[in-house]
Amino acid sequence: RDKDGALRGLSNVCRHRMSTLLEGSGNVRSIVCPYHAWTYNLDGSLRGAPAMAANESFCKEQIGLPQIRVEDWLGWIMVTLNPDAPPPHIQLAEVAALVGYLDMASYQETFRETFRWATNWKVLAENFMESYHLPVCHSGPIGGSVDLMKMTCPEGSPAFNYHYIVKNDTVPLSLAHPGNTTLTGDQRRITWLLSIYPALLITLTPGYFWYLCLTPDGPGHVNVLYGGGMSADWCADPAAADNLALVKALLDDVNIEDKGCTEKVYQGLIAGLSAPGPLSHLERPNFEFATYLASRIPD
Repeated sequence: RDKDGALRGLSNVCRHRMSTLLEGSGNVRSIVCPYHAWTYNLDGSLRGAPAMAANESFCKEQIGLPQIRVEDWLGWIMVTLNPDAPPPHIQLAEVAALVGYLDMASYQETFRETFRWATNWKVLAENFMESYHLPVCHSGPIGGSVDLMKMTCPEGSPAFNYHYIVKNDTVPLSLAHPGNTTLTGDQRRITWLLSIYPALLITLTPGYFWYLCLTPDGPGHVNVLYGGGMSADWCADPAAADNLALVKALLDDVNIEDKGCTEKVYQGLIAGLSAPGPLSHLERPNFEFATYLASRIPD
């Protein structure tokens, strides 16, 4: 954010000799190039450049970091590198309409980690997109909280697919807080699984959320950004610390099991005799994802 608090997306490449500028995460009052100390304001304008006065053509007002479009979408900071692409709030308007009652922007992130798994990124994405595997792959942590007959897989869109599950009471922290009087009926127990193409995967419950953001690392590995947290009312609960620990342990167990399942699938995919079979109606999102990918492969 700039000094006025406005979100800014800026190129991370210096306008001088093209060094990268910043690494990691954190806060700075200005952006200083580590190569020749050209210094930029947080709005991207060039503040100063040492020993450039002798260059009569130099005009710092004409040299700033290129702006990149950013948008706050339901609490997520979306960056769009293609300026001609429709903005996220347009492409994901249906998602906002579906889950708006949960006020996802008010949820508090409490952890963020990174992993590298030995599978193809699309295998992991497909694993998230279907809950058909939950009673088997996750029979311990969450299998008892889901019923295959309580899963619904509506038609998605060109930018996303989704499905949802009406949960029972087995995992209370996935349900609305007992003190929440806003949510009613099934709103108190629906879990949404949102797959934002190509690689942002969000599970949203009335009690907590978690996400995976995938970056391919060759065909056989994927870097996984994994994070999550809880809804505002659960965070305000006197037992918040214990609840957060329970949710984190639950999600860690799920992740470990997903790692095992998806790495097995990848090993099967690269085996010489592998061939796909028919899909369940609960795997409709997988078909839609395959259609999305196929539409982006040149003829």
